[in-house]
Amino acid sequence: MSPTPPHLKTLEEIERTCVPGLVEVLRTEGIEGVRYALWDMTGWRRGYDPCVWRSRATEEQKRGGWEMWVRMEKIAAIVLQKAHERQVEEATDALEEGPEGFYGSSADWD
Repeated sequence: MSPTPPHLKTLEEIERTCVPGLVEVLRTEGIEGVRYALWDMTGWRRGYDPCVWRSRATEEQKRGGWEMWVRMEKIAAIVLQKAHERQVEEATDALEEGPEGFYGSSADWD
């Protein structure tokens, strides 16, 4: 396996350590919030101007930007998967508890 290119090292670290926090961002801010958090954590958007880069970026810059975008989307997919797993676990727990767990004990209904 080849070493991680320098422009992807931050994303590799984020994927390794930040997914639980990004699941919370997803819960409160949605998927766009996750994407903005990734952009902020990498600092990728500093110095990135899509209008300029579209016409003036070198092939190396375009490749690096594409690699970062793909890696960020991979992380977003992992975050969505983890959030889904959590939601299924919570629903399963609620089903196992029955209506008492959902509504409180039947003594509380009176």
